[in-house]
Amino acid sequence: MMQTPTSKVTVQRKTTVYSSFKGVDFSVDPSLVDESRSPYAPNLISDIGGLPEKRLGWREVLRLRKPINGMWRGEVTVDGALKEVFIVHGKGTLYSITEENGVYSETELKINLNNARSTGFFMNDGEGMKLYILTGKEYIVYDGKTVKNVSENAYVPIILIGRRPTGGGTIFESVNLLGNKREEQFLGNETDQVFYLSADEIASVDKVMVMDANGDMEEYAATTGTPSAKQYKVDLTEGTVTFNGPLKPTLTGVDNVYITYSKKVDGYAERITKCTGCALYGYGGDNRVFLTGNPEYKAYDWYSGIYDPAYFPDLGYTIIGSDDTAVMGYLKLGQYLLIVKEDSSVNSTLLQRSAIKNAEGDTEFYVEQGVTGLGAISKHCFVNLIDEPMFLSRHGIMCIYSTNILAERSFKNRSYFVNSKLIKEENLKDACACEWNGYYILAVDGRAYIMDSKNKSYLKYQSATSSDYIYECYYWENIPARIFCEKGGELYVIRQQGAFNAIHKFEVDKTYLVETDYPIQKEMIIAYNTLIPNGYN
Repeated sequence: MMQTPTSKVTVQRKTTVYSSFKGVDFSVDPSLVDESRSPYAPNLISDIGGLPEKRLGWREVLRLRKPINGMWRGEVTVDGALKEVFIVHGKGTLYSITEENGVYSETELKINLNNARSTGFFMNDGEGMKLYILTGKEYIVYDGKTVKNVSENAYVPIILIGRRPTGGGTIFESVNLLGNKREEQFLGNETDQVFYLSADEIASVDKVMVMDANGDMEEYAATTGTPSAKQYKVDLTEGTVTFNGPLKPTLTGVDNVYITYSKKVDGYAERITKCTGCALYGYGGDNRVFLTGNPEYKAYDWYSGIYDPAYFPDLGYTIIGSDDTAVMGYLKLGQYLLIVKEDSSVNSTLLQRSAIKNAEGDTEFYVEQGVTGLGAISKHCFVNLIDEPMFLSRHGIMCIYSTNILAERSFKNRSYFVNSKLIKEENLKDACACEWNGYYILAVDGRAYIMDSKNKSYLKYQSATSSDYIYECYYWENIPARIFCEKGGELYVIRQQGAFNAIHKFEVDKTYLVETDYPIQKEMIIAYNTLIPNGYN
């Protein structure tokens, strides 16, 4: 019996073309991810055209004692010429790192330092460029040859001028928190031979200079007996200096007696040496350093003299907002220094410092309070990405987009595509970040989250992020970074390695895309169910 043939069913074939690949998107269910992004694409980065490629590998260059607390590359002045230096704070030791033919070696510079996260800055103090480092216990300086406590060369301020032997005078400079010495300048007369300092219970009189008949300053000698010509006697308890007779001015109205003495004020130096955060800022340029992070003064910061990191006036401090919340870090935005504090539901967490010249020509700093609520969660993620000041909050990576800090929305979220994974990391307070070749790289708990400033998305995501744009994002694994150090496009990372910390260098040589000390595991899932192993070519 013949069967009636059945008709064929025509199946419509659908084709999806994937193109214009971008980064990752963890913001929605994988099945809803835009076709240009991936819900899982570890260890990729954008190429020069904005398309994903395997990220650079790294190689281990050196191992030092664990933990490595700080790392700096820059230039210092040695014998009148700039010299590049590579300095590392490993455990309690400061090292100089040198490289020759690709081989790195270390030299100890100073031992018995505080074993804690450190911070530092380069500044020219008038004698040359130097590296200044804060360990949370010490404040030290490296000049390319030696390491010293900054207090060893602390600036000696002239605190009073025009002082009479019996008292008075005009305040000229403030006492230096870092040093015990200060100078007072007197205008002698025809009757008084005992000169009263403004302090009693002093430690010593260190120098006495008196103007001679020619108008030149001449140093006098100390004596314990009755002073004779060009001698003086000191009473440390009373704070007096006695000469063998009155010292009439050589020039009318011009101070003719300079007395330098020492008096220690308990706790003064520790206000600076216990700081752990810094920023360069000033009127007309980055000519001062601001320090913060002292756990005993968590809402305070102090500023230095102009191009003088060895002078911190005892009155040169500011209480930043409420003293209940800590200053977390600084960022630059135009002519302002932005100050970000920790979260607070009742106090300002964003403040803005400006600098002006007053009528007398002196610099004055003003701090304006801004929005309340959102603050920083890590002290190690304050980075300016190109021209955007960015930091890490418990809500993700935020940027401060306007100098109008009183605006309701001063913050914009820039980590939208990776936020859902990032904010679940357990140790956000220990996260570290850097800017590298136009990327903001943040590492935490062995993973890295990357914002790409060269590739942005507009309009579509405005309502979800309250932003005008967001960055394309990438996600890396096997990045147990503790510290980043970037200089001239070269990126070094501190990686925990057993009993040591290892310094690794990201290699720009394309061979390290495959041949690396630490093989890169890479795969990319597109549109939820399409797997392209080992990337695409």
